[in-house]
Parts: sequence; C-alpha cells; structure tokens
Amino acid sequence: MSTFVAEHQTVLKDVRRHFVLPADSSVATFLTAHPALAQILLEAAPQLRAAFGAETLVNLRVPIDDSGSQSLYAVVMWPGQVRDVRDDLARFDDAWWIARSRQASGYLTFTYELV
Repeated sequence: MSTFVAEHQTVLKDVRRHFVLPADSSVATFLTAHPALAQILLEAAPQLRAAFGAETLVNLRVPIDDSGSQSLYAVVMWPGQVRDVRDDLARFDDAWWIARSRQASGYLTFTYELV
C-alpha cells in the first residue's frame, strides 16, 4: 500500500507541474479517489498545450452539484475571443479527447473560462 501512496504522490506532483490546483485539497482528494484521472490529465497536458498554446493556464476544479455529485473540470483560462477558444476546444476534442473520454467514466470535463 505504501508503494501505491508514494507513486500516487509522484503523479500528483506531476499534475501540479502542468495544471493549477486550488489552495484547498479538493482536487488532490478527488484524484486520490479516482487515480486514473491523474494519468489522463498527464497525457492531456501536451495535447492542451498544442491546442491552446504553451502559455495557457488550465485550472482544475471539483465543484459539488445540486445533487451532491462531484466531477473534475479542467478549465482553460482564455484571454481571447470566445469563437477562437471554441474552435480550439473542438480541435482538442476531435484530435485527442473524444477517443479517450470513456477512460474518465464521466468524471472529467475539459472546458474554458473567458478571462
């Protein structure tokens, strides 16, 4: 069990290098409960950079919906036009995400926020 914990902590550290996590432990806790998502995020990181640009920030969030359910959101922080980010997100979806989305079992959504 300690090997799993150590490996998971290493993966979480790698996730933090590519994504912005909130100050609270909500995302880390969620990724601990759904460890496959951390690996998916690491595989997505270069694809996100290719689709949205190397300097684009992607925040991770785990909101709780009205029914008490949680999902992980990878939110591209977009300073440009909504048309451009929608086109980029569609390309990311078509080129990479759609083929892998089933691996996330509905617990991961890639989206954007205009800043």
